[in-house]
Amino acid sequence: MGNSLSPIDEPTQTRINDLLQEVVKQFSIEFSKAYAQVCIKNAKKELEPEEDMLAELKLLDYPPSEMNGKTGMLTKRGDVSKSSWKSRFFVMQGEKGNYKVDYFDGTDDKGKLKGSIYCAGYTAYEFSADDIIEFGEPGIKLVPWGYGKRTWWMKCPDDAERKEWLKAFQTACWKAKAPRDQDATIAEAFDLTIKKLRWHFWCWSWYGDSGDEPQRLAEFVTDLMERNVLNEVFYKLPDNAMKSMTIDAIRKAVGSSVKTACSSAWLSSAGAVRSMSTTIQSQVKDLIAPLVEKEKVFKETIVQKVSGTVDPFLSEKGSEVLKPVLDVLFQPVSDAFVYAVQGFYSHMTEKIKDGAFKQNDYTYGINRADWEMDWWNGPVHKSYVLVDRLYDTDLNTVAKLCGNLSTYTIYYMVLDKLKLMLHRAVFTFRELAKDIGETEQTSVLSHVTGLMFHDAMILVKNVIFTVLKAILENPIAEFVIKPCVALIEPIQATIDEIPIPGLSVLFDLPGMLEDVVYSIEDNAVLAVVKGCLSGVKSKLDAASLELGVASVKLKKT
Repeated sequence: MGNSLSPIDEPTQTRINDLLQEVVKQFSIEFSKAYAQVCIKNAKKELEPEEDMLAELKLLDYPPSEMNGKTGMLTKRGDVSKSSWKSRFFVMQGEKGNYKVDYFDGTDDKGKLKGSIYCAGYTAYEFSADDIIEFGEPGIKLVPWGYGKRTWWMKCPDDAERKEWLKAFQTACWKAKAPRDQDATIAEAFDLTIKKLRWHFWCWSWYGDSGDEPQRLAEFVTDLMERNVLNEVFYKLPDNAMKSMTIDAIRKAVGSSVKTACSSAWLSSAGAVRSMSTTIQSQVKDLIAPLVEKEKVFKETIVQKVSGTVDPFLSEKGSEVLKPVLDVLFQPVSDAFVYAVQGFYSHMTEKIKDGAFKQNDYTYGINRADWEMDWWNGPVHKSYVLVDRLYDTDLNTVAKLCGNLSTYTIYYMVLDKLKLMLHRAVFTFRELAKDIGETEQTSVLSHVTGLMFHDAMILVKNVIFTVLKAILENPIAEFVIKPCVALIEPIQATIDEIPIPGLSVLFDLPGMLEDVVYSIEDNAVLAVVKGCLSGVKSKLDAASLELGVASVKLKKT
């Protein structure tokens, strides 16, 4: 790059180099701050445990399932030879295997392992109309969020299999987690640093985790490079058959430099905090009590300074955005949870009558019941239909109000909580019924169902609250936090004058601003959500009476 034949001239190359150096330098600064902030956050949790809505759940938490997901024959397109399609036996691992997909030579998993698909950072789609024209039939493609990974193309034996595989891949892509540093504090500090970097460079778009730390940093820099520099280069390219190839070549060359720089920056920054971790954590532990005390005073001052900006914003968004979205979400979400409890109770009642949980077949019977809860046409079919309709139809009426939060994301937010309740219910039944006689299983089922009614209320509240919060995340950052930074700058002088040695450097003024703004936001969103909770309770009470099951008394919400 930078020669007479390259579309990137010397001034453009200088801009690329300068931007890369600027981001790497800012990353190093922000990461060291973020590490200290996470250490402080962890120390504060020991003094003042954070409230967690889900901590009120009565059903037992369940361990990750060891069962694999879907298996079967698919025809996969080659990566090197694009015209080569080969049949492989696919095995999708479950939660414990982080939804990794292995594919084998032959017709079962006894053949040679030919490769694996790591689903984090991908989205599953059906072939487009153009894809079908090119490849001759429908299929499934896994499309990466960025430019650094391949796209996976697969064909299925028939339409029914394609629909099942599409659902399986969509679930895997949603739930698969990106690899993270083994040190949880360092991993969380990186997440915080990426958020700070995005705000620093005015990047408000949605982003997700699709690789390890240096890969995620490189993806951010690459996106920033395209926005600030490369799009201008691409726009000037001649509009001919070579344009696409030239763009790919530029991205590959720039991406290589970015990856090298980001890997080096990560190793340097992570290595520095690892070597100082004991000192930093010891310093935080010694100063945490006075820090928390003074932080309360500073936050009171921040509230006074920013309320005039925050309150009008939330009032406007509450009526223009949150209320219309809530009107669409409330009924299908609450009905889905009611139907799920009813479907669980009816299905488990039949299984008890059929002797599915006899002591000699107990583990098999429980595992199968747990598996059946995920079936589309299984015991909670009515719930899945409602959630699916939410994705396909209902949310389209308010999609523009959701900003960067896609209907796909909202769909999985709801589905995750629904399945959380179902799998917790099966596990709770398993633990309570394993040492009792078969004649007492019905009583255990009634008790577990009562717990489900209790938890359903909390989960409906949680999922709607989470969706509404997510919708506001980017607008809050762009239109509230950024403008409020200037309002709180005078507080820094007071922090700098604190006489306790080492204490002033531990205060994070922007972090305190975020805490204050998000606390105000939480209260505003909760007020909106609580307005519909009486309707949820009425539905759950009616369903409880219909089943003849006494629900566990709900706390005042």
